[in-house]
Amino acid sequence: MPKMRVRDGKLTVTLPKEIRSDFDALDGEEIDISAEDGRIVLTPKEDSAERHPDIDAAIAEGLADERAGRLSPAFASVKEMKLWLKSLEGKKFGTK
Repeated sequence: MPKMRVRDGKLTVTLPKEIRSDFDALDGEEIDISAEDGRIVLTPKEDSAERHPDIDAAIAEGLADERAGRLSPAFASVKEMKLWLKSLEGKKFGTK
């Protein structure tokens, strides 16, 4: 079992690979540390980027459009897109 060591007044903890892989700790990530009932508890820190509800809603809308088949094909030019919009498929595109 790995041990903790004190070097230059700092406590260094090395976690075995098997333990690190259990919670997907990556190089440079921060880990919260706390003491509970005489034990040291290490907890992977929550993602620092907070979710934004407007972005989540836009992503959900885009995924719904994809599932419903409301995606246009890729176009090589604006002219090609305008021609497609005049086609039977393109005319259906804007309707829900």
